[in-house]
Amino acid sequence: MPGTMLLCLVALFLLAVPASADDLAVSDAATGHEGQVTIVVLPQGTSPADLAGLEHAAIGLMNPGLGDVSAQQTWLDVSQGARAFDSTYDTPLDRVYPGGEFAQGWEKVVRRAKSNDTTLIPGLMASVLAGHDLNAVAADSAGAAALAVARRDGGIARAPQACGGPPGMLDSGSPGADAAIPGCPDPVTVLAMPLDSAVEAADNRRAGDLQIFIEQPPADSGDQLSIAIAGPGMKGELESPSTRTDGYVLSTDIAPTILRHFGIKTPKAMTGQPIESGGKLDVGRLTDLENRYEQVGKRRGAALAIPLLLWIALAGLVSFGSRGLYARPALRLLCLSTVLLPVVLLLTAALEPSLFVERTIATLLPVLVAALLMRIAPGWLSLAIACGLTVIPYGIDMLAGSALTPRAVIGPNPGLGARFYGIGNELESTLMILTSIGTGASLTWFGTTGRRAAIWFLAVGTVATVVFAAGRFGADVGAAIVFPVAAVVAAAFAVGRPRLAWAGLAAALAALVLVALADVVTGSETHFVRSIVGGTGGSFFEVIGHRLDATLESFTRVSRIPVTLVAVAVIALGIWQRSTVLSWIDELPMMKAAAAAAAAGSLVGALTNDSGALFIQVGTLYLALIAGFAWTASKYHPESG
Repeated sequence: MPGTMLLCLVALFLLAVPASADDLAVSDAATGHEGQVTIVVLPQGTSPADLAGLEHAAIGLMNPGLGDVSAQQTWLDVSQGARAFDSTYDTPLDRVYPGGEFAQGWEKVVRRAKSNDTTLIPGLMASVLAGHDLNAVAADSAGAAALAVARRDGGIARAPQACGGPPGMLDSGSPGADAAIPGCPDPVTVLAMPLDSAVEAADNRRAGDLQIFIEQPPADSGDQLSIAIAGPGMKGELESPSTRTDGYVLSTDIAPTILRHFGIKTPKAMTGQPIESGGKLDVGRLTDLENRYEQVGKRRGAALAIPLLLWIALAGLVSFGSRGLYARPALRLLCLSTVLLPVVLLLTAALEPSLFVERTIATLLPVLVAALLMRIAPGWLSLAIACGLTVIPYGIDMLAGSALTPRAVIGPNPGLGARFYGIGNELESTLMILTSIGTGASLTWFGTTGRRAAIWFLAVGTVATVVFAAGRFGADVGAAIVFPVAAVVAAAFAVGRPRLAWAGLAAALAALVLVALADVVTGSETHFVRSIVGGTGGSFFEVIGHRLDATLESFTRVSRIPVTLVAVAVIALGIWQRSTVLSWIDELPMMKAAAAAAAAGSLVGALTNDSGALFIQVGTLYLALIAGFAWTASKYHPESG
């Protein structure tokens, strides 16, 4: 029975319907929309401030791809309206470039796309447009951007030679002479031009035309790009459901935006969303957003690992230097500081300081708050408060639209291109553990046990699942698995029936179904719903294979092997000394329940998440610190007064 439940859980989480020809089909009825679409590639270094001079345009930033992608990959992603990490392909992107009327190396591009677990169809946009008798062409000046309008067979239709050329090349009777960009008569055209020419083109734009201005991507970088769209109803800052962040869109949003302009239904294989606009343009805020997103991933080591390693070293020095006299307060301070570190990083996300200032705040502030808690809230109460101070602000930020979390160095990494709102894997594992431990510490302090304690574990777990898993808030599908599992395991141990812990799998299964239904009803998170019913993930067995490959890769990734080996060593030490470790919480049943919940949630997260090693690392860190805290705080539990 347990095995069956686990299989059902994994099946629902991974299930995806393979895309068929029908899935890729769109309505045959063209709308007859007369407005042209022009993709204008601007020089590198063009900033949002430079684009402010464009007439009737909304401005923002565009994420070019998943990770540090090449310019060719960015334009291929535009052509297919979908994208994937390089690590999910079986081969790297070989040299591909527009050569005459065909893209050279296109056959390898198609084979590479088919090797991915995500449905990727290079050239899909131009082919769909061609199916509606709408020609998408590239001018000679487009360069690598011509790949954006390549068709599925690799063909690239070419614009007239005069397209985008200097004024005076056309007479008044030539095709496209009266277009916003002279000599470009086709429905969709991609070309490159300097900024001053782009400003002139925007000034001459006809009422029904759509002009998309994109900064030229670097040769091999994931830096954010400046983008502006001039067209009907466009003003203020660009918006996209893909990011839920004002002023921030994706490269994969371009194709759905163009298709919508012509009234064409977006194929299911496209994961992007049509771009909209709204609000008031704030160029300074866009600049700050660009700088912060570029720093989030780069600062993780400095803001996370350095404070933690420094605290561990100082705790060890104090313990050995005092010959164990101050070992207990040093270890307690270390535990509380580590629990508080994530919420301090949420604070620095709001402040957006320099690296030195952020590192300093992350190192000192958690220790100061932890010392204060040790002074005013003894024993398990201090741990309960510390967990609450961390989990609750993140929950509030989720309910408020996750304005700060994506800017926190422990949050999702928007600069990587994978997630722009809600929580990521790092927070998913951390918040699940702190929710379980914080609830257990509170119940221990207040002496609540039995059925009442079980109800509290289940109630808190339910709220956390809704806040951190539902697409409207935290938008993390993994949270719909680990939070219910942890809550049910804790409740089972609280009532003294640990065998009921297997019901956590059924709870996670129910949570996944409810989250999917809620997302369908509210139109919130699209990734999970698409993976279940949208047919973008390949066949069932293909998805399982790729998911297992990703999980295995997380354990074998060179950069993570040292930390993973340390975690495994700590786990082995804990098993070897389990009788001693368990003796510290033998008389604390609610902490035993909380620890079991955190361990179970971490294990299930490691098995069902593509960052499995991360769950083992985070789980080991916090459980080891909680075990140390139990050793230091035993004199405070109710039984011992």
